[in-house]
Amino acid sequence: MLNKSAATLEVCVIGSGTGIPNPRRRPPALAVRMGGHLMLFDCGAGTMWGLAEVGLDFRDLDWLWFTHFHPDHTSDLVPLLFAARSPLYGRKKPLVIGGATGLQDFYQRLHGVYGQWIELDPALLTFEEIDPAAATETELPFGRLITLAMAHTKESLGYRLESKDGLVLAYSGDTEYCRNVVTLASEADLFFCECSFPDHLETTGHLSPAGAGRVAREAGCKRLVLTHLYPACDETDVVAACRQEYSGEIIVAEDHMWFKL
Repeated sequence: MLNKSAATLEVCVIGSGTGIPNPRRRPPALAVRMGGHLMLFDCGAGTMWGLAEVGLDFRDLDWLWFTHFHPDHTSDLVPLLFAARSPLYGRKKPLVIGGATGLQDFYQRLHGVYGQWIELDPALLTFEEIDPAAATETELPFGRLITLAMAHTKESLGYRLESKDGLVLAYSGDTEYCRNVVTLASEADLFFCECSFPDHLETTGHLSPAGAGRVAREAGCKRLVLTHLYPACDETDVVAACRQEYSGEIIVAEDHMWFKL
């Protein structure tokens, strides 16, 4: 399971579920650690506690990237910012929060409710808005982050992390089948793909196991990790359904699951 590259990219599933309560799955959050840096993709309810449970400190976060603004992907932003301003336990290093156009307006609406309790020193908090209509590249100390629009909401983004050593991690966020998600996952070493409902319950705006398998097959990714699983997915064999389309390694995500590249 380990790549021969000198650098190590570690990924931890903080939340593999959705907004529907499930004792085995928190809402979506994916932590990525590389080169002494820590980033988080999505921040659903309980993410702060999930980070602590796997030994990660929210104060070490360098970036938080949102795939879109639905509550199950964003609801721990307020607890994160509230904790970050604690005089005793707060953050001392800058945090960049990224997401689609409208991110700052989203924050300002939260600020209208919580006011100073989610304010940070401007030197500690920066917002980076990404236009979903254009493929965007963000340079990072250890590589680059590519974003592409996904087929879910007008703000939905998928993320592709390419390290300087050639490792590729892709995360779809929520999406139905589209060419962009195939491009996103192209030849990825590890592709975290949403798999919301079994095939017989397939819903617009989301992927089923067969749909996720189709994306993985067309993308030629090396390993497929199914995530964003509604409770119905735990009642059926999603791997068998996915296997009809994709012959590579398939892993069903679980909270606290770690990966290394």
